Amino acid sequence: MGCRTELRFRKKNPPELLELQIEPRGRFHPDCIPSDVPPPCTTCGRHGFGRPDEPILDAASLPQDLDLFRVGNFATMIIGTEQFMDAVHRLGFEGMTFRELPTR
Repeated sequence: MGCRTELRFRKKNPPELLELQIEPRGRFHPDCIPSDVPPPCTTCGRHGFGRPDEPILDAASLPQDLDLFRVGNFATMIIGTEQFMDAVHRLGFEGMTFRELPTR
């Protein structure tokens, strides 16, 4: 979901930029979460662990209807489908890197 930004530009014809709301949907597979991690915070739901060196996504938790989403148990990580990556390359956007992640 996108909404207009509250940015101001000095140019006469500023670019139309949207701020994206990217929902948390998928999850890390339990195999890549350390076994000694305490339960998630009861207030915000965040987990107390760092990003795994080799993240694995839980295939059953992945949305089938979205091309861009956050990892539910690690919300700072954004996941895009191959279709999303192709669109980024086709449109010539710069500054993004992509890495294929395994699923289980």
